Amino acid sequence: MPLYQFNAIEQAINKDIVHIKELAFQTEEENKYSPDWEDQISSKALNLLLDDPTNPIAYHKTSRKISVKEKGPKDKRNYPRLDVTKVLKDIFPKYKLEQSGCFYYPKGGFMGWHTNADTEEDRLYITFAEEDKQSFFRYYKDGSIITDYDDKGITIRRFSVSGGPPFFWHCVGSNTNRFSFGYRLHPILQTS
Repeated sequence: MPLYQFNAIEQAINKDIVHIKELAFQTEEENKYSPDWEDQISSKALNLLLDDPTNPIAYHKTSRKISVKEKGPKDKRNYPRLDVTKVLKDIFPKYKLEQSGCFYYPKGGFMGWHTNADTEEDRLYITFAEEDKQSFFRYYKDGSIITDYDDKGITIRRFSVSGGPPFFWHCVGSNTNRFSFGYRLHPILQTS
């Protein structure tokens, strides 16, 4: 990604983050600390899921994250409107962007191993971490587990989710306040 695009995303997130923090810290969602959170995103936890070939979209149902939402009907996603969405639409004009997540991970926050195989598509996640190398995106590729640490401030990741083997197993862990903004990238079909 060219530096000018990264800078535009960073400026938009820096505007958005104040409102996102307010929403995250006033949420009423259950937020119980799990003292074994690191075990939930370990290689052992992943191997238990890999050993069950009957359910490729299985995931570790334990997590400690808060879905950040605006007030509104509880049965709707109600993700906050973000300035960064406008910037991303300009950067990705050949895609329809669908916001797929706005999450707050407190210290000890995590999302267990999962594949998202039921929604096969490209994903874009932007994270805002308050400390350097204290949170991460972890994934399984070619028999290895790779832990990609977040930088302080903004980190941007794009990845593809497969609906069939090989599945893209991934999880998240945090030892700091971490905010993530997810988008699904749907290609716009060109007509001639």
